[in-house]
Amino acid sequence: MEYKKPRRSHRLPKKAEELHLNNNPGAQATVSPNLRDNISTLESVFQQSLDFVVRQVSFGPRGKVDLALVFLETLVNQDTLSDYILKPLNYLSFEEFPPTEIPAKIIDILPVSVKIEEETDWQKLIEQMVTGYALLFIDGYDRALALEVRAWKERSISEPQNETSVVGPREGFVENIKTNASLLRRRLRTPNLVLETTTIGTTTHTSIAICYLRGVADDKLVEKVKSRVKEINVEAMYSDNLVAEMLADVRHTPFRLFATTERPDKLASALVEGRVGILADNTPSALIVPSVFWQFFQSSEDYYEHYPLAAINRGLRMLSFFIVVGLTAAYVAAATFHQEMIPTPLLLAMAAARAPVPLPTVLEALLLEVILEGLREAGLRLPKPAGQAVSIVGALVMGQAAVEAGLVSPQVVIAVGLGAIASFLIPDYSFVNALRILKFLFIVLAGAFGAYGLVLGYMALGIHLNSLHSFGVPYTAPVTPFSSRDMRDIFIRAPWWILGRKSSGGGGDSGEKN
Repeated sequence: MEYKKPRRSHRLPKKAEELHLNNNPGAQATVSPNLRDNISTLESVFQQSLDFVVRQVSFGPRGKVDLALVFLETLVNQDTLSDYILKPLNYLSFEEFPPTEIPAKIIDILPVSVKIEEETDWQKLIEQMVTGYALLFIDGYDRALALEVRAWKERSISEPQNETSVVGPREGFVENIKTNASLLRRRLRTPNLVLETTTIGTTTHTSIAICYLRGVADDKLVEKVKSRVKEINVEAMYSDNLVAEMLADVRHTPFRLFATTERPDKLASALVEGRVGILADNTPSALIVPSVFWQFFQSSEDYYEHYPLAAINRGLRMLSFFIVVGLTAAYVAAATFHQEMIPTPLLLAMAAARAPVPLPTVLEALLLEVILEGLREAGLRLPKPAGQAVSIVGALVMGQAAVEAGLVSPQVVIAVGLGAIASFLIPDYSFVNALRILKFLFIVLAGAFGAYGLVLGYMALGIHLNSLHSFGVPYTAPVTPFSSRDMRDIFIRAPWWILGRKSSGGGGDSGEKN
């Protein structure tokens, strides 16, 4: 019998109220005053869920008030339910009051620390239930009380893995959006910090928080971010990269148009500059919009170190951009077309080393670059101790073996190795991924046209960068278009007595000032 792959439907899932209406024809779109009907509606939706719990109790004068507490036990704190919900309700059994006052009495007697919302729409109630709310239904009352008693395990706050720092704070974002919001609040102690929430994903209902400083961020920028986020219509939201791709002004480019950070201090600094941050639940990072090209060469350490050292480090990172993209390509161009540019002793040594190599220089360089990228990916996918051994030992052994076997020359190994080392100087890993793509294109151009190919490649790269925009902001700003005021934190980090002056908002500066 031939195996057929299950066909996956690309239609978006039905809304929650459609689900229970189809399963329970007698159900209504809103909460019913009949307690049994409400329980039946929820049972029709969650009847196959092992964590679905219904607690029916009677309270009030002489036990005449029938209540039902419905929740998913894997998402709620049952101690909170017992101590702060059920126990306070027990006191209602000793009071006499009209039935019409039952909801108000319940709300008054529950602790103020418990968030309570009254809701009638089934879709909203089910969405709240699957995000950690318990629903309290009262017989004879056509509304439900949604009680926030969520509790789930989360990773403790630790140092960021991809943005480590020798000096400065060691706290990084975690997967809980509320914990991340608290880390941001600790650094921006002002009522002007706005955290507006929405949800993305018709199945996952992932919480998204749009963060900005009121009065600092440009209102048009904030509204543009909000409108684009609301237009996202996907089935599931897995990471903030989905948001970045959906919101990008230009989608066909290897460069990231949004900066990503795992550091609360970096996000706080960006908000102070007038930018907008996007936090997503279940994602230990944040997006910063708008972002510019020069921002990816800046590190948080620049603002915790003395400014001369920070200026030197930033200069090295910018130099590494040209080394990663063009060093191997420049060697290919010189060895293939422009031997007169190489000193005679070095040229003779290169010719002697290349004598047993059967491959052209361009294929030799491409082969080594492919091997290097394969070792890099293997080091990332393997467990951490084994990955380090594979990436380091593998590069040494493979390089030495390739030279001794006469497959490649030592000069190419040196050029490729220097390019790999230079890629580690750039702080942003996603930005380095774009350069890894570009270096292959530059090698091909150098192998085909020599130095002219390199010049054409850099011209095309410059034109492409100048054509990009991030939420209306030119990607190469403030260099093009030029802004002298914003140049104080681009190629070097200016001293704090210059950099720390208050400037107007709207996302003009591109630094990470803290």
